Amino acid sequence: MDIKLEQVEHLYMAGTPFEKKALKEINVEIPSGSFTAVIGHTGSGKSTFIQHLNGLLKPTKGTVQVGSFVIKAGEKFTDYKSLRQKVGMVFQYPEHQLFEETVRKDICFGPRNFGMSEQLAEERMMEILPKVGLDESLLESSPFQLSGGQMRRVAIAGVLVSLPEVLVLDEPTAGLDPEGRETMLDLFARYHQEHDTTTILITHQMEDAARYADYFIVLDQGKVEMVGTRDEIFRQVDKLRGFGLSLPEEVEFLYAFKEKFSLTDDELYYDLDNVVAYIDRHLSEKESP
Repeated sequence: MDIKLEQVEHLYMAGTPFEKKALKEINVEIPSGSFTAVIGHTGSGKSTFIQHLNGLLKPTKGTVQVGSFVIKAGEKFTDYKSLRQKVGMVFQYPEHQLFEETVRKDICFGPRNFGMSEQLAEERMMEILPKVGLDESLLESSPFQLSGGQMRRVAIAGVLVSLPEVLVLDEPTAGLDPEGRETMLDLFARYHQEHDTTTILITHQMEDAARYADYFIVLDQGKVEMVGTRDEIFRQVDKLRGFGLSLPEEVEFLYAFKEKFSLTDDELYYDLDNVVAYIDRHLSEKESP
């Protein structure tokens, strides 16, 4: 599902002494089927940006188009239910959104609210459970009696069960240790591949962004400053640093190695195994007679 923002601006507390322009002349497209990372410092407008994608916020100026849905500033938009069925959002600490008596009811609440039959909601739920690492023996349990990790998986299942065509992830691994973060992002990556979703990830973890995303949007002070593929973005080192963004550790080490040995190739790798293989290859070449 293609996403396009044209001349989008957003004002908080418009017309008051506290008015603040959070987004400024946003013109950007998110390719259908991409895994897009939205990166930028705190206060750069990332959360405001993604909340326009399912109508949680309306643009003060400009147009937001998500597939066939068009939201224009100053014009009434009423089809929020259909839009939000297509655009699933996972926020920071999604377990805080749980409220039903049982795991079953909580997972099925979303699709039933969208008008899905009870039978289809049950079928979808049973398909999603193993994908998020939950056992069906937990279905009649109170979600509030589960571990923190299980609660988060229940909340995520409640989003995925509607099979959204766009999946928006706003710091979904907040508070998790490195192993838990990797497990959670692997879950979203598998869902992305299996369902060909357009996935949008907000994260301050550059290693996560580089590992999972194939397309990047860099925001700074409410403006889109960089857009491109992963390689296009991480080849602009000085520009990234100018926005106060660090490189993933693997990429940082790779550039340092190239500088030390005056290597001018444009190879880039984002995981440790490939970086080590690259370094080993070049050291072996130097040692060869």
